[in-house]
Amino acid sequence: TAIAAWPSQEAELVDALPDPNRRITAIVLDDSGSMEADMDAAKQAVIDALKAMQDTDRVAVVALNAGVVLPFTFVGDARRTLPAALAPIRDSGSTPLTRAILDTQALLEAEASTVRGFGTFRMIVTTDGAADDGEALQRAIEDLAARTPIQLTTIGIGIRGNHVLRRADLGSFVDVANVAALEGALQAAVAENDNFAAITEFTDGEG
Repeated sequence: TAIAAWPSQEAELVDALPDPNRRITAIVLDDSGSMEADMDAAKQAVIDALKAMQDTDRVAVVALNAGVVLPFTFVGDARRTLPAALAPIRDSGSTPLTRAILDTQALLEAEASTVRGFGTFRMIVTTDGAADDGEALQRAIEDLAARTPIQLTTIGIGIRGNHVLRRADLGSFVDVANVAALEGALQAAVAENDNFAAITEFTDGEG
């Protein structure tokens, strides 16, 4: 019932002809201090992930610490504007995954309201570490799963052991050994089919 009522907000302007086949994807980029020398490669992986998306799909990019880097934009336009938008992003700060996921969920809901809920809504999170507040993050993703149709995929970069986002009942978690494999994993994630046959294992840049 909660999912059927989503989005709960109304947009001032709505798409007159929403496309039920459109994929609406928000990518969350880890820009925490632990990314260090990997930051430029991670940004490039996000840019290159757009190659696997359709021009008429919609994409937004949110950084953990810097916030919204790119508001929802048609992918065809994002290919031109995203490199400049990402250029000033630097590795700094902690790993506020809970805040980033809540903010990204709100972005997705606002976008959904403009298209009257038509389309496939996805959140792809990249991270190389644990959240600042694991309990708060668990509550956030449980709420996301219970109240929204958003499909959640996490790409863990060099993470060992348990992680709150690794729960199979709430989304898919893809392991990559290092940031060099992030580009391939992101492209595989954004290219998943509409029934969300999620990738569950990824170990190199070849897919």
